[in-house]
Amino acid sequence: MFPPVIHENMIDSPETLGYVPGQIAFVMRFGPKSRWRAGAIVDSSAERSQAVATRCALLIPRRGKRTRKLALHPALPADVVKSMLQAL
Repeated sequence: MFPPVIHENMIDSPETLGYVPGQIAFVMRFGPKSRWRAGAIVDSSAERSQAVATRCALLIPRRGKRTRKLALHPALPADVVKSMLQAL
């Protein structure tokens, strides 16, 4: 389950289609009961990315192999994103 701020339909939204990661801005850890194993806040690759989103949280699930993407506002601080995702 996601925290009340984030809904399932926000993950892998149309804004992230064609997203190519660029520079990692921040790495996230999650607790043992979290749905996520790890994550990172990443800026998009300016040359290769075709997505509307310019910054995403890449989330690695505990089950499954596919990395999930959550589009983020460019001005949203990393601490706020960590809090929203309940990262450590």
